[in-house]
Amino acid sequence: MGQSSPEILVYITDNKERIISGDPLTLYIPDSEEREICLTDLGKALRADVVQLKNGDHLLISR
Repeated sequence: MGQSSPEILVYITDNKERIISGDPLTLYIPDSEEREICLTDLGKALRADVVQLKNGDHLLISR
């Protein structure tokens, strides 16, 4: 059995200008507290790792 490659499941940003259409799902959440709650809940639900980019945006990546 081979290992599957990690996949970006969700992109979360607080900057509308970084939203582009397509895959993965991109969420615009400007409130930092709400963003943290969503990251935690989605990370658990999707069994995904959370990565913060240097620009402050977040990725949820499959394990």
